[in-house]
Amino acid sequence: MTNGSSSELKPLKFAEDLDLVDRAIAGEAHAVREFQDTYRPMLERVLMSRGVDRVQAEDLVADIIAESFGAGKNGTTRPLLEKFEGRSSLSTWMIRTTWNRWLDLKRRDKFRGELPSYDDDDDRSGDQFDRVAGADLEENILDNDLSELMGRAIREAFDSLGPEVLLMLKLSYIHGISQSVIARMWQCDQTRVSRTLTAARQQVATETMKRIREADDRLQLEWEDFQKLCAAGLEL
Repeated sequence: MTNGSSSELKPLKFAEDLDLVDRAIAGEAHAVREFQDTYRPMLERVLMSRGVDRVQAEDLVADIIAESFGAGKNGTTRPLLEKFEGRSSLSTWMIRTTWNRWLDLKRRDKFRGELPSYDDDDDRSGDQFDRVAGADLEENILDNDLSELMGRAIREAFDSLGPEVLLMLKLSYIHGISQSVIARMWQCDQTRVSRTLTAARQQVATETMKRIREADDRLQLEWEDFQKLCAAGLEL
């Protein structure tokens, strides 16, 4: 976040998230309580749904929540929430931050006691752990199980569309064919094409999230979160 209020920079889509963050950082009791009540259980559920032990999940989330308001283990620090800029939803950002912290802890545990040493160690800055390549760890918030679940859900959602509707979507969004040209191909009004494409997008979103919740009701994801998680590294 930038210095001062972020109200002038708020994109409409995540204005509520940015407003909550601003008020929570400012110490507004209701906003702090809303943030904690919303994100503490959500983050714990996401971690446990990915196989993290309950106690470890609760401990890690407690640290993240504390750091969100500047209460780090080494004393007062810059509030973690000040780094939130509203480029994604707050839930996506918190999940990404928490999962990356978990991956970092796993990496440190794996290489503890096995750190490489160098002749110029005294002259090198930074954490020794940062020198270790974690090529076999996933450096994003998505593990294989979650990737497979999300990929399967959206494929099944597209399969639920009729063949003509699916063809319209491909022509418009993959091949860049204009709606006016598609209308001439179907010999119909362009308004019909526009309505069909809009309804198809809504159906894909609805069916995708329905299948995800049926497969794992512990995942507290919305369609916007799904899109951001894909952008963060999911390969369908």
